[in-house]
Amino acid sequence: MSEYSDILETLEESPVRAYNDKILIVDAMNMLIRSFSLIKSMNPSGHHIGGLVGFLRSLGYINRIFDPTRIIIVWDGKGGSANRKNIDPNYKAQRASSRITHWGLYESKKEEMEALIGQLERTRDYLQCLPVHQLMMEKLEADDVIAHLAKEADKNNKKCLIVSSDKDFLQLVNENIEVYAPIKKRVIDSSNIEAELQVLPENYNIVKALLGDKSDNLAGIKGLGIKTVIKEFPKINTEKGLTLDYIYEVAEEKLEGKKIFAKIIHNWDRVLTNYKLMNLHTTVLDAKEKLHIFRELGTRPSTIQLGVFLHLLDTDKIEGITKNTPDWLQGFSNLTNHST
Repeated sequence: MSEYSDILETLEESPVRAYNDKILIVDAMNMLIRSFSLIKSMNPSGHHIGGLVGFLRSLGYINRIFDPTRIIIVWDGKGGSANRKNIDPNYKAQRASSRITHWGLYESKKEEMEALIGQLERTRDYLQCLPVHQLMMEKLEADDVIAHLAKEADKNNKKCLIVSSDKDFLQLVNENIEVYAPIKKRVIDSSNIEAELQVLPENYNIVKALLGDKSDNLAGIKGLGIKTVIKEFPKINTEKGLTLDYIYEVAEEKLEGKKIFAKIIHNWDRVLTNYKLMNLHTTVLDAKEKLHIFRELGTRPSTIQLGVFLHLLDTDKIEGITKNTPDWLQGFSNLTNHST
């Protein structure tokens, strides 16, 4: 690592920018698990480091292409899914037994989870060396915290980009809130959100309540698809601010017609539960007002803690996050110079 000893001297100062002009919020577990499951990188000691390396590479990439003024990295809190599991025990129940990786490195789910947790903790160590916020609130999922922060930014007319492959965040898209889908490498914003969802984003949660969500183990109405929803409930695509009452009223009116309407009425409790679980427009944080987008979220280093960062790389026997570690770090220097 000695070849990096002069990095601090070569990092260029960036122009002063307003702190909250362009906020980037990262769904941390979403990014870590995606990297952990796809990247097979091993260090010279034979330990899998795909989650760690993939996370840092992804963070560097999105920081470089979007050039934000502030980065907030949000982790799921301990017991974060408990609130939703109390509403529906099936919520994410399949994740307790299903493997994340599928290439034979780990002999058991327990071994895999221990490795994931180890890489999670190490990733947080690296992030402590960068001028970014890390946020984790006990008994809260990252989804609720991210949604609250994004809406606070929107209220203050600040631009916010959520980085996640979780489609639940698409219900929040508007003129100020955008979503970057890392798998597709595509930004979803107010100009293309309707084409992406086929319905108004304000009504997307209603559609998801009807269709369910396999990734969260939430069943929908069997036999119902997006095309049928649009055809039978046309206001979904034309009127903002609809409620589930509209769906129930239409289904009740057409009850003697297609069987699908009887299924909706018969499974209405399922629809109500799905809606409650997936709704990010209103979260527990909104009621408690625990967070404000402009409040300092813990101690944040004003500069890059280069020595500690390079020590971690050396200890973990990682030769470099990318082929050019100085350039990777240079991108984060842009976050250290801003006005309030």
